[in-house]
Amino acid sequence: MPRIVLLNVGTAAPRAVHRQLWLLREGDVVVSPFVPDEDFLRYVCGETGVDRTAIRFVSAGENLTDEALTAPALIREVRALLAGHDAWELLPAHHTEGVAAFAGLCGLPADAGLRFAAQRGPVLLNRKSHFRQLAVGADVPVPDGTVVTGPAALAAAVERYLPRTGTVVVKRDDDLGGQGNVALTLKETGPLPGTRATLAADAPEAAADALWAELTDPRNPVLAVESYHRSTHSFYAEYLIGPAGDVTFLDSGTIRRRPDTDPTAPELVWVGLELPAELPAGAGARALTASARMVALAAAIGYRGHINVDGIVTDTGEVLFNEANARWGGSLALHAAGERLLGPAYLDTHVLSGLRDVPALPLPAALDTLRRHGLAFSPGTGEGAVVLGYDPSGERPLECLVLAPTRERARAVEAAVRVAVGEARP
Repeated sequence: MPRIVLLNVGTAAPRAVHRQLWLLREGDVVVSPFVPDEDFLRYVCGETGVDRTAIRFVSAGENLTDEALTAPALIREVRALLAGHDAWELLPAHHTEGVAAFAGLCGLPADAGLRFAAQRGPVLLNRKSHFRQLAVGADVPVPDGTVVTGPAALAAAVERYLPRTGTVVVKRDDDLGGQGNVALTLKETGPLPGTRATLAADAPEAAADALWAELTDPRNPVLAVESYHRSTHSFYAEYLIGPAGDVTFLDSGTIRRRPDTDPTAPELVWVGLELPAELPAGAGARALTASARMVALAAAIGYRGHINVDGIVTDTGEVLFNEANARWGGSLALHAAGERLLGPAYLDTHVLSGLRDVPALPLPAALDTLRRHGLAFSPGTGEGAVVLGYDPSGERPLECLVLAPTRERARAVEAAVRVAVGEARP
């Protein structure tokens, strides 16, 4: 069945949009914030064996908000491209009320997932407060904590949970990548994984007043407060809930971070994701069991589509979960590239290592550098690197993906990629 792919990834940033091109197939009609860079699109199609001419794009000319998705001119252009087929699969990055409206305007049937989205149901799965409520109900382990509705309650929660580990994390209700997470600690105030800042907790009431003012707004009227645990592993598990509510495990991975080169930076640098997750056997089994329980609950209440569940293994071996995201995860492009380049069983034979911080180069120079140094992915050896995400302006780093048979080889290829790109930069 042909697909309508909606790149409503929450931004019109070029790298964030371009990395999703690895998901495309022949016959797709793609609704995008902009027309992708043609050279990068042809590069991806060449790597994946997709006929570029068999993919059609509709550009909104702006971020694909719900308003943009339902603009009459965009709907007319999409409907004109759907005339050749009676049945279409809709694949949005994020199921929203606007996606449901888009489907109706395009004449697509309203299945269970779209009816759920029309009622803003996926919001239940994307907010930190709702995650805690649903996870506890599904017996999914979460850190000790609570949801607070005012600065006084926030101060009380900080004082209550701070003694557990000496650190608490205060979370904005709806945010991504830890950008709404601030830690308060009785320990050193260095950067902590999963937070954008670490503050001293010597005056909880004053800190609570400041954080309440900073992290809440009309869209985020509550905050989550949790005991912060040091971790040995940060991981995610990604699933797909099908039209009938069937749950399919797609992939798992670990989240790699490093200290910033600036010693005064308040947060760690996100290096990338590595698939599959490398967890102790028992912890891995518990992680998949509990995350599947959370996903089954999401399916039962009506959600359809991609969903990932994030968690940690603490330094005492405990598995704890901290959020779910009912949308395309950051790993989906890596998973798609792995399946296209290595086959559906790639998790059994290879390690995929994402590098989000490779210094920017123009695409021709980046590809030439990989090829000249023997680092470009080779189907024959099943090893090498591809350019996963790209910003034609050069304002953002390259995002590369290393594919290798072992973690040791992945690290060696990573190091070689960094050296080669560094030497190629002017």
